[in-house]
Amino acid sequence: MRDISLLPVPNQEFSFTINGVLWELAIKVARGTMLADVKRDGQDLVRGQRIVAEHPILPYRYLSHAGNFAILTRDYELPWWEEFGRSQSLVYLDPEEVGIND
Repeated sequence: MRDISLLPVPNQEFSFTINGVLWELAIKVARGTMLADVKRDGQDLVRGQRIVAEHPILPYRYLSHAGNFAILTRDYELPWWEEFGRSQSLVYLDPEEVGIND
């Protein structure tokens, strides 16, 4: 599990490479909830995916063969941008941590 820094701002986009895979994420506010867009090596995996605390952002196992993401929160609160970097953090989970290689 790797921590990925989030800024305490309502909308943000960033990219990074892990294990040779280019990830592009956008975290956004929409109607009082947080949503994510995720691209892997330039391919859209999800757009407008609602983020729920402690749950994978990529909702299907077949999308997670190169890893997945989750936002960890205190007491399973819904993720909210004002808490990013304080009581909430984004993590990357390797395929082994997601259970892909079981």
